[in-house]
Amino acid sequence: MREKHVLSSTIKNRDAYKAVADHVERDDFSEQGWVIWAGISEYYEADPSATRIDVGILGDSIARTVQADKHKDMFRNLVSGIAEQDTSPANVVRDFLATKREVVGHRLAAAILAGEGTDSLLDEYSDLLVRDSLDDDNDEEARQGFDVQELVDIGFDPAGLIHISPSSLNDRLGGGVKPGHHLILFARPEMGKTMMTIEMMSGFARQGLTTLYIGNEDPLDDINMRLVNRLSGMTKEQVLTDPKAADTKAREQGYENVILKALAPGTPREIQSLVEKYQPDVLVLDQLRNLNMGQDNYVLKLEEAATQARTWAKRYSCVVVSVTQAGDSASNKAVLDLGDVDYSNTGIPAQADVMIGIGASQAQKDAGELMISLPKNKVSGCHEWFACISEPQLSKILPLG
Repeated sequence: MREKHVLSSTIKNRDAYKAVADHVERDDFSEQGWVIWAGISEYYEADPSATRIDVGILGDSIARTVQADKHKDMFRNLVSGIAEQDTSPANVVRDFLATKREVVGHRLAAAILAGEGTDSLLDEYSDLLVRDSLDDDNDEEARQGFDVQELVDIGFDPAGLIHISPSSLNDRLGGGVKPGHHLILFARPEMGKTMMTIEMMSGFARQGLTTLYIGNEDPLDDINMRLVNRLSGMTKEQVLTDPKAADTKAREQGYENVILKALAPGTPREIQSLVEKYQPDVLVLDQLRNLNMGQDNYVLKLEEAATQARTWAKRYSCVVVSVTQAGDSASNKAVLDLGDVDYSNTGIPAQADVMIGIGASQAQKDAGELMISLPKNKVSGCHEWFACISEPQLSKILPLG
C-alpha cells in the first residue's frame, strides 16, 4: 500500500513528517498504519531535536501499547520492514496525496456498490485527483519579504481575535485567540470542566459567534439549562418559575448563536459532517475521551482525537475547544501541568495551542475557589496561574478579588 511510503519517509526524515503531519486524518491509514503513525508522532513530539527515528526504539515503543505477544512482534516487524522501503522523503507530499486518493477511491467504490449517496465523496476524490499540494488554496503565493505593517494589520489585528471568557483568562492570552487555534481544557471530575465550558460558550455567544457544541458526556438538556442560567443570570429554580423571562434574557445575550448536539459517542465523520453543515466559528468537543476513534488502545485513542480536533481547527478556520480529563495526579492539586493529563502527557498536549488546567486544593474547594493554570500557551507565552471564584448555580467564573 501507498501508506508504507509515507510512513517510511517520515521515519527517515523529520522534515517529511512536518510536511504532512497537520493534514493527517484517521481515515488516511489502515488500522496498523495508524498505530505506527501515532508512534511516529509521539517520538518526534517527545524529542524535538530528533531528525529521524530510531527504528528499534519506535518498534519497542509501539509494542508496549499492545497486549498480545504476537501483536508486539508483528508491529516490530512491520516497523522494520517499512523503514527498509526504498522511498524519497522529498516526495512525501506526493506519496501522501496518492495515499489519500487510494483511501477515498475505495470509499467511493464501496458507496456506489451499496447504493449510498456519493456526491461528497465524488467531490473529494475529484479534488484529490487534481491536487499537487496540501495547501487549501493552491493559488496562494508563498510569502517572502511580506510587508510587516500588512502582517500586523491582517494577521494580528486585535479586532479579529476571539475573546475567551472569563476575562482573567483572556488577558493572559493576550486579548484572545485566532481562528485555527486549538484549546484543550482538562481537570479532574467535578472540578469545573463543564462550568468553564459554559463560561466560554456564553462569551462566544455574546460576541455573536456561531458555536457548535458536541456533547457525549452530560445530558444535553442539562447543558442547555446551564447555558440559559449563565446567559440569563437566572438560577435553575428561577428559570423553572419564569421560563419566558429566562428565554428573553438569554436571547438578548446571544443564546441563538449556540448549536447543541448530542452524540453517543460520536465519530470523526459525524462531527465533520456537522461542522460542514453549520460552519461554526467555534467548535466545542465535550469530551475527547468518549469519541469513537475506531481504536481500542486508550492512549492512542485520545491522541487520535486530539490530532483530529486540531486538524478541524486549521481546515475549517475555527477555534476548537476540546475537553478531557486530568489523571489521579491532579487530585487536590491546585496548579496543573502537562503531566496531569489523563493517559496522555505528550500526545494530547502536542496537539494544543493552549492547555487550560483547572485545579484546587481541598481548602480552595471548600471556599468555592478554582485555580486556572496555563501549562502550555503558544498564543501569548504567559504561563501564569490564577485563582477564580465559581458560582455553580449560574455556571459562572469570576476573578478572585
